[in-house]
Amino acid sequence: MRAQERVADRYELTYPLGHGGMGEVWGGFDEKLDRPVAIKFLRKLTIPEIERNNAVERFMREARVTARLDHPGVPSVHDVGHHGDDVYIVMQLVPGLLLSDLIAERGRLAVPWAAAIGAQICSVLAVAHAASLVHRDLKPQNLMVTPTGSVKVLDFGVAALLGPDVPRLTATAHTLGTPTYMAPEQALNSAVGPRADLYALGCVLFELLTGEPPYRADSALGLLHRHMNDPIPSVSDHRAGMPDGLVRLVGRLLAKDPQDRPGSAAEVYEALAPLGVVEAGLADDLAVTVADGQSVDPTMPQRYPFGPLPPRTPPAPTRVDIVRPRLAPEVVEPLSLDELTEVEERVWELAEEERFTQAAALLESALRPVLKGHAVKQPRILELRLHLANLYVLAGAFRQALPAFQRLIPDLKERPVPDRELIWQCRQQAAMCQIEVGEAPAALFALRALLDDEQQAVAPDSPELFALRHQIAMLTGGIGDVTGAQRQLEGLIVDMRARWGPDAVAIEEIRQLLDRLGQTAEPAEEPDE
Repeated sequence: MRAQERVADRYELTYPLGHGGMGEVWGGFDEKLDRPVAIKFLRKLTIPEIERNNAVERFMREARVTARLDHPGVPSVHDVGHHGDDVYIVMQLVPGLLLSDLIAERGRLAVPWAAAIGAQICSVLAVAHAASLVHRDLKPQNLMVTPTGSVKVLDFGVAALLGPDVPRLTATAHTLGTPTYMAPEQALNSAVGPRADLYALGCVLFELLTGEPPYRADSALGLLHRHMNDPIPSVSDHRAGMPDGLVRLVGRLLAKDPQDRPGSAAEVYEALAPLGVVEAGLADDLAVTVADGQSVDPTMPQRYPFGPLPPRTPPAPTRVDIVRPRLAPEVVEPLSLDELTEVEERVWELAEEERFTQAAALLESALRPVLKGHAVKQPRILELRLHLANLYVLAGAFRQALPAFQRLIPDLKERPVPDRELIWQCRQQAAMCQIEVGEAPAALFALRALLDDEQQAVAPDSPELFALRHQIAMLTGGIGDVTGAQRQLEGLIVDMRARWGPDAVAIEEIRQLLDRLGQTAEPAEEPDE
């Protein structure tokens, strides 16, 4: 697989997300719907021929069974098919932070975090188990917290259907799963049921609470031996102050005998959910900022079950001077000018196909290392930044376009010979973005300031200003000042008549608009007799 390779004449591969013995996963773009996706391949070359039939069967079942699971904690399946000798699944591309990365960054987590994560996992497992599906490979690398706080359970690729008429999908002498989180019965290649997932959940909770898995060994066989024979470790021996109920629950989940574990994922959910409830202030203190500047908080769904809603009051005007901290700054070498030229050519190809979201994402990725240094104001970079801002507009991403234009304006003014018209265009585009994101008063203020500046350079009744004056009048009426809008349009008609004569088409259009505004305006009060 390689970047820009096309699959099914619809999906374009963009960057690798991961790989393993069964194949690889790529980030890609769905050209028809102009959206990012994840594409998982099962590659023929990486699988011995004797195992391929079972592997393909398991892979295709993953697509069918995952597609049947109707739960927000399971990524959506969009498509499945063949690409040459490979089979693939196209799935929802999930943003967020893997639990494995979160543990590596933070070590042990606060109790509400661990409980909220565990409760959400149980919610997914309950639905999967009801559909006769056992995950069989639950681990931090297969669990993700998204920016909305929801937990996604990834990779049902080693799941096995529980019906008696379904053949075993394990190859001879092979064990499916990851030894660090594997139930004793799974290590023995014994019959595996839903309680094997609960054991793995116990291992995950133990690691979330202590920063370490319950067992360690120098080899996979050593780990399996410890899972089967070592005493059950207690969370309280590794961390003081743990709630007694949570300590007992983790111990029950790690029981060697499946019959000694909780009866169902729903039972575990009921025990964990109350422990994941926190006050908003404490939740803010616990939130983790991820690489893109967003915070993740798995306790959020407890406070906002359907996701955070916009505030009742209008949001504050967009600020461009807010710098959010990052956990670990990425070190990425800027592209050379030749490489940037190649990227730009590809960007325009995408734009011509109206794949504006993908074009913007590609250019943004290429510019990201440059924007952190002094090269941000170089003429070539300024040109590409302007292209990016315009692509955001074409893609309808106005909240991204607004700060892009606002940051461009002062940098364009610092050029040895500032391009006045280009600066004005950026100011007007920024105001248009403010209108789109609901900041109409701020947009009106910005357009009036722009008009004042332009009137200093050209005559106040210059035709160059007619369109801007018309725009300001319409926005004035849009925020409720109908009388002000009428007055501005009447003044505009006077200047247009002087310039083009009384019969110009544009004048007639404004007259019709004034008639409509007259019907909208409040009637004058009758004088007292």
